[in-house]
Amino acid sequence: MWKWFNKWNPSQKIVASFAVVIVIGFVFLSLPISQAPGSEATYFDHFFHSVSLVSVTGLVIHPVSTTYSTFGQVVTLFLMQVGGLGLMTLVASIVTAFGRKMALRNRLAVLEGINRDDSTDFRTFLKNIIRYVVVIEGVGFFLLSFRFVPDYGWGKGLFTALYLSVSGFTNGGFDNLGTNSLTAYVHDPLVNMVLSALIILGGIGFHVWFDVASISRKWHKHSGKKTFRYFFRNLSLHSRLAIIVSLLLIVSGTLLFLLVEYNNPDTIGPFSFGQKLLASFFQTVTMRTAGLTTIRFTEVYPFTVFSFILSMFIGGSPGSTAGGLKTTTFAMVVLLIYNELRGQKNVHIWNHTIPDQLVRSALVIFIIFLATFLGGTGILSILNPEVDFIVLMFEVISAITTVGMSANLTSSLEMTSHIALMILMFVGRIGPITLAESLARKDRETTNLTYKAGKIIIG
Repeated sequence: MWKWFNKWNPSQKIVASFAVVIVIGFVFLSLPISQAPGSEATYFDHFFHSVSLVSVTGLVIHPVSTTYSTFGQVVTLFLMQVGGLGLMTLVASIVTAFGRKMALRNRLAVLEGINRDDSTDFRTFLKNIIRYVVVIEGVGFFLLSFRFVPDYGWGKGLFTALYLSVSGFTNGGFDNLGTNSLTAYVHDPLVNMVLSALIILGGIGFHVWFDVASISRKWHKHSGKKTFRYFFRNLSLHSRLAIIVSLLLIVSGTLLFLLVEYNNPDTIGPFSFGQKLLASFFQTVTMRTAGLTTIRFTEVYPFTVFSFILSMFIGGSPGSTAGGLKTTTFAMVVLLIYNELRGQKNVHIWNHTIPDQLVRSALVIFIIFLATFLGGTGILSILNPEVDFIVLMFEVISAITTVGMSANLTSSLEMTSHIALMILMFVGRIGPITLAESLARKDRETTNLTYKAGKIIIG
């Protein structure tokens, strides 16, 4: 069996690893010990939840708190963690920790799963990932415990803090607080800022973490004047682009939500200005990649729903726990359009020329991601003709980008719609990764042919 597995290519191993975890999760969630008293979940519901957990999406048919016992919630926590980091990454970390060597094909599968193309110093890289994850989630758990222990007592309070810390960092979007989610903490700066920090750190990507840490050490040792410009310019091009795009999305999204919803009596209208700003910031951060909420999302204006659809479509950064098209891929498409309008043959940014193959890959990923979104929306609209189209768009983009926010629609859908959503969640979790890798290998697997030039009228 293991020899057969070793013959698979990296993309197949990633798909298989997620599928195996989903099946195992389904089995454990279906056990009687996992059920909460009065749970109405069926076997199909458990399977749907397992897919959602492993793909770190957050869509549920029944709330976690009323469906699963403490044991069941521990299982959901484990599935979120494995889904966020990837089974191959965790297995590789355990194997290397015991001094064992991994076959090259398996190392490639792990590297593909975290969007890394450099296999040098493989063991150190994995150790650093696990170390950063433990530290970040540990700090989040420690800080959140100051709020939830007084509210729920030591046992439930500590578990809730741990659950939300893992959910926030993995961008899972699950909570164990019930149908009202985090609405009771809409004005709580501690909960909002800690969870926002966890979501941003989880969604920015491993590459950016290590790059920032490396430059920080150099910056600390730098004998000259220590300026932000020196720090920023020494970051890799990828890190600079990921950070800038993420900041632009957060700032613009916060301001847009604040302006549009400012006087909405059903959302942030009754709040003070500071409370409005805090709620706007948290919703912008979580709606792009995570799916947690502190307001009743069904009460927002239609334009706000539309703006979140666009934000979710872009998503987080490569090599992160977040889903979506990815910030740098979106930036490549925008830069291509910008340079094309300026009459530039090549795509330039910050005195760098982006290779044509990279730009082409970004454009192909964008088109396929958009086509999947439109196709999924079309299928759900056929299955649910009575539901508003923008609500269906929101549900589909939430599934394929693994955000997991629902306009109270998921639980009311029929089984066929749930199957469609499961497929979208699974594709959203592994699709962009495997697609990017297959595009990167295209030149090595095929012979590029050139024929005589052909003319086609466009526009």
